[in-house]
Amino acid sequence: MKAAKDTPPKEQTLLLVEDDYDIRTMLELLLDMEGYRVVRSANGREALDELLRGLHPDVILLDLMMPVMSGWQLLDIMERDPVLADIPVIVISGDGRSAAQLVADRVSCFLKKPLDLDELLTKIAELALSEDAEEEDGGDS
Repeated sequence: MKAAKDTPPKEQTLLLVEDDYDIRTMLELLLDMEGYRVVRSANGREALDELLRGLHPDVILLDLMMPVMSGWQLLDIMERDPVLADIPVIVISGDGRSAAQLVADRVSCFLKKPLDLDELLTKIAELALSEDAEEEDGGDS
């Protein structure tokens, strides 16, 4: 695995929503080493609580199949909130091709597990940088 092409220009925040402890921990360590601030949640309910408390991450990494509140349910809630709807979402799921098709118009990117870590880092950097550019332009997205 190689480091992401661009080091984050500022400390960018990622919300990692993943119920599998091992995957969540591994991704948090990797992303921390790449210079990101990672807020982690074990399910959609925990993630929604963070968002409602004012967290506005640069990118959300979202698993779909989780207990308590699924990624699907979190996406539904986010779509109805104008502030949350603008946050880029990368779905990371083992749910397969049908899930990729179902979420294609709802998220910024779909990556199937097992993850290609270089691809994940590239997508995060692209989305986080585009989010920074939108903020600098006045956030008219």
